[in-house]
Amino acid sequence: MKKMSFSEKVRYELCSTKISNVSEARAELMGFMKAKGFLKLSREDKIISITLPNIQISRRFLRLLNFLSINEHETMIVQTQQLFKQKGVQFNLPIQFLENLREELFTEQIPDKISQDPALFGVFFRGFYLASGSIVDPTISYHLEVTSSSQEFLEQIRTLLKNKFGIDSKLWQSHQNYKLYIRRANDLIETLNLIGAIEAAAVVEQIMQKRSVASDVNRTMNFLSANADRIGTSTVKQMRAIEIIDKSIGIDSLEDDLKKLAKLRIENEDLSLRELGEMMEPKMSKSMVYARMRKIMQLAHKIERGQMG
Repeated sequence: MKKMSFSEKVRYELCSTKISNVSEARAELMGFMKAKGFLKLSREDKIISITLPNIQISRRFLRLLNFLSINEHETMIVQTQQLFKQKGVQFNLPIQFLENLREELFTEQIPDKISQDPALFGVFFRGFYLASGSIVDPTISYHLEVTSSSQEFLEQIRTLLKNKFGIDSKLWQSHQNYKLYIRRANDLIETLNLIGAIEAAAVVEQIMQKRSVASDVNRTMNFLSANADRIGTSTVKQMRAIEIIDKSIGIDSLEDDLKKLAKLRIENEDLSLRELGEMMEPKMSKSMVYARMRKIMQLAHKIERGQMG
């Protein structure tokens, strides 16, 4: 059996969502219609036509029609994408059977009842996404988008997403259509939860958390590596200074605490100044060890430049 892609899983979850009541059914149907519906005129009648991208989404639309007792409609199988020869379904609905929705259908506005109710807006956006949306596998990229021929309508959706749910989205024009897209992980999770794809949202959240942990580990490893490089460079300079002193005046000629520190450094090349301080008797802080090591370095510098008399 072919494994479902992430996009297919999202679609399956949304199409399987329970239709709870008439208000939600109307809101989701409105989302479908606003995304893909258009008016067709003939000599006999006026009809609303909508073409949906695949059989599964078409079955969801049909369930909404049945739930709302809209039984008069014509269906036909069509080819929705010439490149991939994907089969879709076209629905033709006589306009008189959409009497309760007619006024809302033929405006460029999201109906007030939907825009003012967060739950209904989520259901509406579910229908809009199913009819015209797509999502990228989150292991590759965070990207969800919906398409419309109306820039004004997508601007309304963008404003509602931001003001009511804190979800950032952007618009761009693609040929004769416009696309609204969401590209931040947290916004994608919120959007999936909003439209009812709860399981898909959990998957994205897990992926985001794994990436965050991996990023933290990489930052820590980079820090440790850079720190180790710094310590290594400093240790080389300290060892060279001690060698200069030992060959010229001898380590034993140093003050007692400088002598102890120099010998500890020779015996423990891999330790940091803080760790050397822990081995001193009495123990010293890192700043105290640094001050003494600096004296050793300065003394070696004088010897090297012939300033010792």
